[in-house]
Amino acid sequence: MIELNIGKCVAFIGLSAVLLGLIACGAEDPRALPDSRTADNVIKSETPVPSEKDASKATLFPTPTQIPTPTHTPTIAPTFTPTPEPEKVVDEYGFTLRLDRGAYVNALPGNTNNSGIIHFEYGGANVVLSWVPSSETTVKGLISGTFDQLEKAQPDLKLDTVSESDLTVVLEKGLIIGFKSVDGSNEVVGGGLIGAWSCSDKGISYTIVVTGSDANVVQLRLNRLLDNFVCT
Repeated sequence: MIELNIGKCVAFIGLSAVLLGLIACGAEDPRALPDSRTADNVIKSETPVPSEKDASKATLFPTPTQIPTPTHTPTIAPTFTPTPEPEKVVDEYGFTLRLDRGAYVNALPGNTNNSGIIHFEYGGANVVLSWVPSSETTVKGLISGTFDQLEKAQPDLKLDTVSESDLTVVLEKGLIIGFKSVDGSNEVVGGGLIGAWSCSDKGISYTIVVTGSDANVVQLRLNRLLDNFVCT
């Protein structure tokens, strides 16, 4: 009996030595860590809980709601359209003369259908229109007499004739001359055109004088006036 017990003790001691050897070689206790798959599942399933500090920040500093900036619509001022001046028409002396807007006509007192004078400024040119009975003169006589009157009215200037040609006013034949005004230093300071024609049905002859500093303007204004003249 004693020998058997000794053998059991020897076997127990040998088993214990083997276990201690295994532990010494680095064997791990299977209860120390859970299965790796279980550990991964635990980590992935964890939800972070905000700390009290983070919670206070979220409460004290909420994200402001952005307010859209209002769009400014400028007020458009109404466009002012000036009322155009009416066309001027001279028709009280036995003829009709239409003038562009802005012309102001001065008529001499005592004008009649048989004789008279009107004058006005017309787009950069000065205009004088006169009329007399045809029985008292000729077209050439009217041109010559008007030229002489202009020379006498401007003693400091010399008038030189530069052109002469025929004209037609509503089928009525007439004559026109061009001249230039020269001062004492022989400089051209202006010029003009003198035209004359008769309305045979009325027995009235007309003379028109257009003067200015620009020869082109003078020519354009005369053409416009003659186109708008009608014997009535």
